[in-house]
Amino acid sequence: MTIYLDDICKSYNGINVLKDISISIEDGKCYAFTGDKECGKTTLLNIFMGLIKPDSGKVSRMGDYKYPNLRTAYVSQNDCLNAKKNAVWNVKKAHRTASKGRAIEELSKFLSEDEYNCPISELTPGQRRIVEIIKALFVPADFIVLDEPFRGMSQDQKDQILKYILNLLGTRPILLASRKDPEIKGFRVIDLS
Repeated sequence: MTIYLDDICKSYNGINVLKDISISIEDGKCYAFTGDKECGKTTLLNIFMGLIKPDSGKVSRMGDYKYPNLRTAYVSQNDCLNAKKNAVWNVKKAHRTASKGRAIEELSKFLSEDEYNCPISELTPGQRRIVEIIKALFVPADFIVLDEPFRGMSQDQKDQILKYILNLLGTRPILLASRKDPEIKGFRVIDLS
């Protein structure tokens, strides 16, 4: 399946954020939208996911129509975890039928037992982003959308979580937003500045 964003334009308060953006999002491909703050990266992700509508242009789908709705594994640029609960609770909350054991299995790839059992508020910013990514990827999805996913991470954490994401990719596309070029092999970088 391919998702087409054709001549997408969006403005806020008379200021153009996106102007005539056209991109084909293909299965199994990785896209990194880069640029300065407020250049439209998050807006473009939200248009792709159908959360906001463009002022002009359209989003269309070609290919596999067997699913009436497409699901997205989404990591917002804002912290969306319950800070009073632990990582296991936050990840398991993403999928009501998933087991606590499976949540622990995924988290233990990156965090110690003490870390995944303490309140989220006690984790470093990089560790919290790792929990957010595991939570998003814990449920079945057709697309992976990551908004500033590596914020607060060390290079080692970034390398480990990126390997984890790419191992789970399958044929799904990844859309990633980052203020600077994430320097990731295999990603098509699209500068929106």
